[in-house]
Amino acid sequence: MITNERQYRITRKKVAQFAREIENFDAASSDRPDVHPRLLRAELDAMRSQLAELRDELREYEELKSTDPSVISVESVEGLAEGLIKYRISSGLSQRALAKRLEVKEQQIQRYEATRYESASYQRLCEVSRALGMNWRHAEKPKDVRPRHPAAMIVAGVRDQARRDSGQWVFVDIGFSADERSCGIAIGDLQPRNVRYGDLAPCIARELESDTAPLNLLIEAPLSVAFNSNGNPTGRSIEKRNGKTRYWYTQGGAVTLLATMHLVRDLYEMRPSREVRLFEGFASFKHKGTRSSHQDDVSNLRRIAWGERDKGRIVEAEGLKMRDEDILVSSFSILGMDLGIPPVVVADSP
Repeated sequence: MITNERQYRITRKKVAQFAREIENFDAASSDRPDVHPRLLRAELDAMRSQLAELRDELREYEELKSTDPSVISVESVEGLAEGLIKYRISSGLSQRALAKRLEVKEQQIQRYEATRYESASYQRLCEVSRALGMNWRHAEKPKDVRPRHPAAMIVAGVRDQARRDSGQWVFVDIGFSADERSCGIAIGDLQPRNVRYGDLAPCIARELESDTAPLNLLIEAPLSVAFNSNGNPTGRSIEKRNGKTRYWYTQGGAVTLLATMHLVRDLYEMRPSREVRLFEGFASFKHKGTRSSHQDDVSNLRRIAWGERDKGRIVEAEGLKMRDEDILVSSFSILGMDLGIPPVVVADSP
């Protein structure tokens, strides 16, 4: 399926090229007496079949561009991805324009459409639908949506869910180390403790198996990243304070980002059957001379998430941009998992 003008131009060139090759093939067949006529016919039929497929793709794209989007209907979840693509094309909206509405990179939309939104969560599919102004039959999430994609069960939380009674909670202060207990973890209201990085995934797995309610997972690591209008990495608003910076793409930020990507990938591979809501924690600014403590960090972040706003604040996606034109992207998009932009629980310096 052709999804943009560039692909359309390339396909038109291929059609012209195939047509010439078929014409030349017919003319040169008599010069190949050593090849059985049936083989020549099979080769020619294959070329004609490819040409027909390319012409069908051109015709479909041209018809979509002249179609009223209101006549495009989606009857099932399985047909939603292709419906979104067709609706965008018939609306005259480019992939770049849709990306701007969703505040993601154009390349992300291209990846989505190339894979028929295979890596997109249900939440993201709904966001795309709203950005297009497309209504479809299933107004609410069916229980069996996209069961073959576990990423659909891992989504960005929302600010209203940042409360003690919204589900089960796990708080993680993540760190990479070969030998040390470099991570802090607090499960529910239990006492925080330090664990090795390799113990995090098993700990979370046990919690996933222990209940059916949504699991709210707060990780003190960059769960979203920002790029400026030129496509270069840039900081987020929470990462600059009083002349100091803790940008996601430098030093400790990059290390914890890598560690978190591996952790979330492990959760994905567990194929969770219950919803996992992601929240980001940020406790990187501390007074000079203050000793860093993983247990203290998860404890402070827990208090803020559960309502003690005098100790910090919650920043939603829009508030993470340093400039209006900046683009926020899920940290896990590079893994083929767009999990959305979670709100950030920010701990103020003690």
